[in-house]
Amino acid sequence: MKHTHSINQVGKALAMALSISFGAVALASCGNVTSGGVGDVEVVLTSGEVTDLSATVQSALVSGMASSTEDGIQGTLTVRVRSFARRLDGEFEELTDGVQQLTVSLQDPEPVEIARRELSAGRYEAVRTFFSRIEAEVTSGLVIDGVPVEGTIPVDLGALGTLSVVDLNGFEVWEDAPTVIALEMQSRVWLRLVNAVARRVDLDDFRRIFRIRIRQDLRP
Repeated sequence: MKHTHSINQVGKALAMALSISFGAVALASCGNVTSGGVGDVEVVLTSGEVTDLSATVQSALVSGMASSTEDGIQGTLTVRVRSFARRLDGEFEELTDGVQQLTVSLQDPEPVEIARRELSAGRYEAVRTFFSRIEAEVTSGLVIDGVPVEGTIPVDLGALGTLSVVDLNGFEVWEDAPTVIALEMQSRVWLRLVNAVARRVDLDDFRRIFRIRIRQDLRP
């Protein structure tokens, strides 16, 4: 996977804002809900969608709208994100190492790794992902009602400036088979829904288009 992006810890001001949304998310690592041993879990993010996930994937928040890879929109997408896995006892294990900020290409949807860690083998009932920045910088290719739209186009994250997305499909961590959690931004779909006057994308439009998919390779 490419590593042409930058990943940085955000400042104290962002941490304070995120703490409002994180609420009761606990990061305790104890609890008798696993089967012993550890397994690899990788989290990747793409501006589009991951095309090579196997038939074993599970999906959430499917938009019902197809994302075209030939629409010609060019530019970059900057995302500030943090992800957790929820155990069966309701406690959370953090997948990312704190809040991650990265910039990816709109025209090249190759997935970028944002986290890789070992989790205790066993069942996890959900993935919870927080966004505190979703902002496209469009250089060309986006046309709304016959008018080219370029420049900075953020997703409106509301008064608190954060969005929490919970995928309740769940997944199993095995010692001998990796798990990949894909955060599929599908940017070129929601960019076409931009308010050309306000230069913003509505939160609800993004929420119904964004997708989480989980690949679990079958155990040998």
